[in-house]
Amino acid sequence: MPRLPPRPDIDWSNAGAPRARAFDDIYFSREGGLAESDAVFLSGCGLPSAWRGRDRFAICELGFGAGVNVLAAWRTWKCTRSPHAQLHISSIEAFPIERTEAARALAQFPEVADLAEKLVECWPVRAYAPQRLWFAEDGFSLTLHTGEAETILAGLDAAFDAWFLDGFAPARNPAMWSEAVFREIARLSAPDARAATFTVAGDVRRGLESAQFAVEKKPGFGAKRERLVAQRTGAATVATVAPKRVAVLGAGIAGASVARALRRRGVETVVLDAGRELGASASGNPAGLVMPRLDREGPLREVFLAAYLDAVRAYDALDDVLVARGVEQRADARHAEALADLLNDPPLPEDWMHALPSGAALHTRAGVVQPIAILQAFLKEALLMLDAPVAALEQVGEAWRLRAPDGRALLQADAVVLACGAALTQFQPAKFLPIELSRGQIEWGAGASPQHALTQGSYVAPFERGVLFGATFDKLESAPANGTPHISSDAESRARNVEALSRIAPEIARSLDASSLQSRASLRAATPDRAPIAGALPDEEAWRTQNAVVAHGAEPAASPTLPGVYVIGGLGARGLTSAPLLGECIAGELCGEPSLLSRQARAAIHPERFLKRALRRRS
Repeated sequence: MPRLPPRPDIDWSNAGAPRARAFDDIYFSREGGLAESDAVFLSGCGLPSAWRGRDRFAICELGFGAGVNVLAAWRTWKCTRSPHAQLHISSIEAFPIERTEAARALAQFPEVADLAEKLVECWPVRAYAPQRLWFAEDGFSLTLHTGEAETILAGLDAAFDAWFLDGFAPARNPAMWSEAVFREIARLSAPDARAATFTVAGDVRRGLESAQFAVEKKPGFGAKRERLVAQRTGAATVATVAPKRVAVLGAGIAGASVARALRRRGVETVVLDAGRELGASASGNPAGLVMPRLDREGPLREVFLAAYLDAVRAYDALDDVLVARGVEQRADARHAEALADLLNDPPLPEDWMHALPSGAALHTRAGVVQPIAILQAFLKEALLMLDAPVAALEQVGEAWRLRAPDGRALLQADAVVLACGAALTQFQPAKFLPIELSRGQIEWGAGASPQHALTQGSYVAPFERGVLFGATFDKLESAPANGTPHISSDAESRARNVEALSRIAPEIARSLDASSLQSRASLRAATPDRAPIAGALPDEEAWRTQNAVVAHGAEPAASPTLPGVYVIGGLGARGLTSAPLLGECIAGELCGEPSLLSRQARAAIHPERFLKRALRRRS
């Protein structure tokens, strides 16, 4: 299967009713697509009544199309939501349309022009990676999943309150209305969930009934005689209670990303850091690269591609963060074949990634950013406590008390997120995590600025009318004691960085003004499998007791976790790229929202993976 999702072939001969040629079906009704959305999907799911008084409401849509149903729900939500309530829509589309086509389609609906403009402005990229768009001022998020409905649904965890079943007609698109899809709908529905669709086909009615929905025919919209509405026959929904206060330990890019995600949900967030100033650790470099890691296959492919798209979106929304746009990725001898393969079958559209005559890849939306400016923007709505080291976590009922090194109680919170980088394993519950530390040093100063950043093992980038380059990678055998101390730069590391620069950009190396060079060294925290850690922290003792006797080759049981304790770390050299998405994932899980990443992707970054691997090695 190609790595890039297919474009739909759209017939625009009738601008008021664009038609997908592959399915010989229209995207929205000639009689008025927005009115149809209101009548069929919102009314069919009992909206807005069903979400009144709810703090959170989740909808899943099969068939995103041009986003008309989303605009209809968004418009109604804005007018009827409770203060501070959150609406989450997860939508699935196998043939994503381009931004220009979306703008053309949505121009038919001037009554929602303001919302359509916002949606089109941040229209999802055509890629096989989940993308979440936030409109925090309206308490609304949209997550677009690209792919076949059965595959996407099988990877989700959620309790959806409503379903908009709006794929093309069952006779033309049977895969979206299969028995397997309805089994997943049953698994992913809240006890009193509702569903609505324009079709009354017998297979659809029977599929909903098999998913434990009571189905009823209603008068149709426009030329359609009938439509279906359905409600799950079960107990009332038990709402997930989101934490009122969360303590985040660490004010680097990992902790700041969690804080940003929590604050956009209205959760009180306190960020504590041992440093006396912002950026005291690895996130304090004057500049850093944001560029993709594009795995050819495996569950991490989804993680890193989604993270890259999310990071670019996050930083583009900030002022005074971007230093330079574009990163040229050259391959060394070991990686030349892999890069050529990616360029031959790219996972991103050409305006995001294309080949240069040299065989290098130019990532046009990647670039160089200022980490401190990002931290300041991400943390501006959180309570920040600097020079506030935390030595221990103490469980008090269902809450957690944080204690300073001298035993003082610093504060109490409903949940805790460990985001403290190199100091992560100083906390007893996290000691099992195999964090590997390395020392990295960068240099910057006067010299010829490249047109854009260049990577080939090491990297060089334009910075302050000069150049920034590096970085060394020196593995440390043990973690520093008593937090993360100041890491000094040294002349030997600078010499290695200059030598590396001479190999990838000799003309820039010759232009350096050695007397102007400055250096900075810091610690990176990574993992043996070079994947980040993000998720609920397992209760190691309970986990090992539960799985003490596991048959050879068997899968360990589900993870007992420390209630309310999460971890984000091991980001290595890619923290600026991966942290925003991982922070969003943790905040969503804390608040009981539909999952952003698939089950396979979440398992690949979950801290439990290390306990499972250790168990398999012993069995």
